[in-house]
Amino acid sequence: MTGLFEVILRNSIDRHLITKKGNNWLADAVQPGGYLDIAPGCEDAYHNIQEGIHRLSLNFTHDRLISKLTFGFWTYHFAAKEFAAAGSTLLEIFPNRPFGTRQKTIFQNLIKVNDLRNRIAHHEPICFDKTSGTISTNYAEKRYNIIVELLYWLGCNPQKILYGIDGVPKAIANILEIRPSNLSKINN
Repeated sequence: MTGLFEVILRNSIDRHLITKKGNNWLADAVQPGGYLDIAPGCEDAYHNIQEGIHRLSLNFTHDRLISKLTFGFWTYHFAAKEFAAAGSTLLEIFPNRPFGTRQKTIFQNLIKVNDLRNRIAHHEPICFDKTSGTISTNYAEKRYNIIVELLYWLGCNPQKILYGIDGVPKAIANILEIRPSNLSKINN
């Protein structure tokens, strides 16, 4: 589910920035005088694009570069400096966001989703309370709810998009069934 969300987010950003900055907005951003070339504090984004272009070499296309960039790269388009450098218009990709929602709120939510994505990718536990070491689905449930909310804000219908592939609620229910309070029932 995080992978699907990542694709929807990056494609939304790409479509938006194509309309604002042109079909080759990524490559143009790192050219001399490009918006990332002249924006202080955006060095990571600049280097990620440069590295992607270098790795693709003769196989470079805008679409290939888009697919090579990480979820962290797309998340940081909502960090204050990158957001401003790109023209402060990216909130437009969230047509269903609540009135008054600011870039900082979007960024904080995307950081939480990126953290979940990284924990899953590194096979780290997501259904345990770090302090007590007990089974807990709080972290996973909160991140899941953020993804569903952000999908809606992006103008998607989460139920339709996730239909047939969303096993999270069922997995959470199964985990809650095997919590330690229920283990005594299983062991008897």
